[in-house]
Amino acid sequence: MSRALFLLLPALVIPAQAAVPGAVEVRPGIFVLRGVPTEETCVAIGRQHITHVIDLRRDGEPNLDSEWESHRLQELKVQYLRYAIGVRPLASDFDFLRGFIRDLPTGSKVLLHCGDGNRASAVACVWLVMDKAMPIEEALRLTKDSGLQLSETEQAVRRYVAKKT
Repeated sequence: MSRALFLLLPALVIPAQAAVPGAVEVRPGIFVLRGVPTEETCVAIGRQHITHVIDLRRDGEPNLDSEWESHRLQELKVQYLRYAIGVRPLASDFDFLRGFIRDLPTGSKVLLHCGDGNRASAVACVWLVMDKAMPIEEALRLTKDSGLQLSETEQAVRRYVAKKT
């Protein structure tokens, strides 16, 4: 008995790894990445069976290499969409991205990212409120943990939700 416990002990002290390094799963199957995908991130995306990645970065942003990202994700059989939005996303941006996520086949998993998680978290917040009926303050609290940090982005979220409800 004590030998079995001794053999299990190393498993008890190994810290749990995040499903996708640097990402927060805001709802089952919906991930927000704080930062830019790396090779390690791509491997985790494949391991988690994420089916779609939405890149919200704009031309000229640091570390923008959508060609590498698209190619690497295609190797993993992951759909890549680049849909650039600003710090103050427009209502039409939120409409499009909500519709895209909502219309994915059942069982799909999505990872949203931008340069730092701010815009990706804003999209996730709007989706949580409008499509999953989460109270806005709860959704804001959750998405601040995943990267929503700029007041102008939060205000764009609040304006959109207020206008649509």
